Amino acid sequence: MTTNHGYNTPTKGTDDWDVPVNENFEKLDTGVEIRDAESNRGDYDPKQGAKFLATDSKKVFLGDGSQWNYLTTLGGIEGDIYVQDTEPNGSQGDVWIDTS
Repeated sequence: MTTNHGYNTPTKGTDDWDVPVNENFEKLDTGVEIRDAESNRGDYDPKQGAKFLATDSKKVFLGDGSQWNYLTTLGGIEGDIYVQDTEPNGSQGDVWIDTS
């Protein structure tokens, strides 16, 4: 069993090793993120639990079995990130994670 995705790994010499391997193929459509241009989203089946990342627009969509639903747009942070217990003398766009 893989630790991150729960895919089956048959033990060497196992009879019917193809059964757990075939189960893995069924899990791939929802367990592995789909990455492509947003305009190509319609080329993929929006299976329940599937995730689509538009590589051009950075938009994230989740499949519900019939359509892709917009979730969020990935983006960067414009400023610096501070992880400390005192408020930094930062600038607009900075992020402060208060550890106190």
